[in-house]
This record gives sequence, C-alpha cells and structure tokens, in this order.
Amino acid sequence: MSGDSKIGIVGGVGRIAPVRKLAASLASAAASGAATPRAASSGAMPAAGLIRLAGELAAQPAPVDTARVAALRGAIAEGRYALDPAKIAGAMIDRLGGSAD
Repeated sequence: MSGDSKIGIVGGVGRIAPVRKLAASLASAAASGAATPRAASSGAMPAAGLIRLAGELAAQPAPVDTARVAALRGAIAEGRYALDPAKIAGAMIDRLGGSAD
C-alpha cells in the first residue's frame, strides 16, 4: 500500500518502540548470561516481559500523524478531497486478500 493511501495505517506510524526496548533488554540479559525465565521449551517471552510490554503499549497515546490529519481536514473543508469508490473497494479487497474478479 502506498504512503499516500487514504486507507490503512496513518503515515506508517506504529507502536514498535516498546517492543524494541523489551527485545534489547532481553538480548542484553541473554548476552550477560543472566537467567531469563522462559516457558518450558516453547521459546515464548517471559510472562513478566509480556506484562510490562502490554502496560507500556497501553500507556502510549494512539499513534496519529497530526500533519496528515490537518492536511485531510483542510482538503475536506476546501472541497479538494475526492473519494473514488472503485479505488476504495480495490484497496479493501487487496487488504483482505481477496480478488476483484
């Protein structure tokens, strides 16, 4: 999906920072030889790490590209925001993995 798409992730903004932070701390602990609790041979993340990650994600505000929102509001107010139903339907089908045929 292109970056200027009117459907999908707003400006590609996501919540990856807490995941990277947790991954870095787990990698650091593993490199230092510290024991990290793991689920029995499943390779799952430690429960405490998952709980901490969930808390960090919940504490963050929703990701919003405020510049993109302002540009869209301006375009709507000025009547420059054109909707193409066929393009919207095609993007929905592509996103859901279907076929337009």
